[in-house]
Amino acid sequence: MENTKLYVVPVYILAIFFNTDNAAILVFGDSTVDAGNNNYIDTPLKANFFPYGQNCPGQKATARFSDGELVPDMLASALKIKEAVPPFLDTNLSDAEVITGVSFASAGAKSHTLMYMIHWLT
Repeated sequence: MENTKLYVVPVYILAIFFNTDNAAILVFGDSTVDAGNNNYIDTPLKANFFPYGQNCPGQKATARFSDGELVPDMLASALKIKEAVPPFLDTNLSDAEVITGVSFASAGAKSHTLMYMIHWLT
């Protein structure tokens, strides 16, 4: 996690300087960037209840594991791509939203990968 933090700021700055008209944002990761995909799969790891989203418009849970925007949302907004990156599994997702970017992230993804690696390494 510490190494990941070192990349966020430089990538954010470079993305702003090299903005293009043909841009999309695709997000892969765990709960730190899950935009709500876990609401559409069978898992106990969900964020669709209080206090998640209490600083969002309407003060309702957004299924994001944060109190407001996620880093990909901020990046997409700064690049003027879209205001928020929607979850790929959202059933109301339009073609236009898929073309400009979606989040494939799922909370718990890191733990599943770790368990898979431990299983095959032992």
